[in-house]
Parts: sequence; structure tokens; C-alpha cells
Amino acid sequence: MTSLPPPPSEEPGSEFQPVPIGHLFPNTPGGFEIYLRNGGSHILFAKNGEYFTPRHRALLAEYGVDTVYIHRTEQARYKEYIRRSLATALLGQDLTLEEKSAAFYHNCCGIIRDLIRDKLPNGLADKHGRLFVAYVRDSVEFLSTEAGLARLGALMRHDYEVFSHGVHVFVYTVFLLKSLGLPNTTIVQAGVGALLHDSGKEGIPLSILKKPGRLTPEEMLAVREHPERGVRLCRPLSLSRLAKECVLMHHEKLDGQGYPRGLAGEDIPLHARIVSLADVYDALTSNRVYAGAVKPFEALRIMRHEMAGSFDLDLYKRFVMLLSGAALV
Repeated sequence: MTSLPPPPSEEPGSEFQPVPIGHLFPNTPGGFEIYLRNGGSHILFAKNGEYFTPRHRALLAEYGVDTVYIHRTEQARYKEYIRRSLATALLGQDLTLEEKSAAFYHNCCGIIRDLIRDKLPNGLADKHGRLFVAYVRDSVEFLSTEAGLARLGALMRHDYEVFSHGVHVFVYTVFLLKSLGLPNTTIVQAGVGALLHDSGKEGIPLSILKKPGRLTPEEMLAVREHPERGVRLCRPLSLSRLAKECVLMHHEKLDGQGYPRGLAGEDIPLHARIVSLADVYDALTSNRVYAGAVKPFEALRIMRHEMAGSFDLDLYKRFVMLLSGAALV
């Protein structure tokens, strides 16, 4: 298990965004300019489109530089670069295991930061952001093996949106579990399960995942197989029972109308019920090929009335309170 470095600190009001060196992948052009900080100013280090080579990395390491900067006007290009390059970096041989783990962890932190800013209550205290980062660090450390990072890289390469959705579900899952006062070990393992809950979608053709219209019965069957496929794909990771249950049972419904086993009520473990609720909420509030994102209030209305019977009502009410800014954590 590797020790992960903290994500670089944001500088409020600055025109520049910090980027860990681990996110500058060898021999991969970024499409944005890279700056070094020199006192209160920033100086150009690499031009737009310049390849970041091992020589660049060695030069920065020689001077003890672990963070570089991009101009905030180029954030979209940077995010596209990560979407395009991170899976290849995780699956390739250019980076050490420690470098891969750090790159994956810092990317998760970036996704969490965006989620907190864009989709969580405006009044959410900074301590909650630190809470999510702490739990994602522990969950990523558990997955910081060649097999674990290869599994995440393969999912990311197949469909980056499925992967980033898993990070969102992780945040909502941790939020709920922490509010219930459950042990840290339970929260971390449920977090691992949340990150991996849609792993089985790697086996679903993109023609189905990206289909804008109604699925055929055959296509729907392929989709419904992804929880069990996910458990099979994750076997090399030696997941805990708790994490595996999150992967296998996140589409079970409280009324027994879910899949793959049609479990009902208390037969569905608490952590799996929470991942199920988080999964649906994030899907409804995100843009999908077959439906646009809805506002949080509308998503909660749909879950309460149009999907009545699907969720644990006590957990649903607690989730509503958390999203309303209630100090339950």
C-alpha cells in the first residue's frame, strides 16, 4: 500500500490553477501552457502542445518542484487532457505504481472539488470537502495495486463518464454513511464499492451505453448483467464482502423489484441501499445521452413519488436533509 501525497492547494483569486506533476504524463502533449511559480509571479515552463518528457520531469525533480500551474482559462483543455490520457497512463508502463496511484487520487480529488462546487449546497463547510478527500485517499490506497488501478483504468478507457459517476456516488455514499456514525472501516470499504459499483459496464458496448433512445429487450438484458459482471471483473482485487455487496446490489430495490436477485427490505445491506440511492440521484442530476440533468429538487421529487418503493425512506429523508445543508456530519 502506497502513501499518497496531498492534492495541491487552490489559491483563491489566482489566475492560475495548481496541477501536480504526476498529471503531466510522459510523452503526451497537453494542449495548454505550463507555468512555474516564482515568488508572486508565474513563468512559462512549457508551451502549448509541447511534449512533457522524462527530461522535463527529472529537471523539475532536481529542483524539488512537485506542482506546476496552468492558466484558469485553459481548465477545459486540461480536463480533456486528463480524460484522454489518464487511462493510458494507468494501464501503461511509463509510470511507477506510486505515480499511478497519486495521479488517480489527485484526479478523484479534482472531480470531488467540482462536485462540491457545482452540485452540493453552497453553504457546505470546508470540513466536508476535507472529509471526502480523506476518505477517497483511504479508498484509493486500498486500490493502489497494479490490479486495482488497471481495473479502474480499463473502465475509464471504456467510458470516462461511468468512472466519474462512480466518484460522485462515492461522495454521496460517504456523506450518508458518515452522518450515521458508522465506523471508518465500513465507510472506506463502502467507498471502494461505490467507486467500483459500475465496473461491469466495461463489458457493455458503447452503442448501448450511449444510445439516446429506448433500449431493446436484448440491450436491457445486457445492461442488467453489469452488477454480476462487475463482481467477476473485480475478483483479482480481493474486495471485502462489504465492497462486493455494493457492486452486486446497487440496483436492488426495497420493494423487491430490482436486480440481479430481486432482494427486498432488510435483505439488502445498509451500505448497498445507500449506494443505490446515491447512484440514482447522481444519474438524475447529470446529463445523460437519453435525458438532460434535472435540478436537485426535481430529482428528489422523482425519487420520492415516481420511484416510490425503490429506496429506504429513512435514508432518503436523511439524504434530503444533508442536501439541504443540515449539520448531520
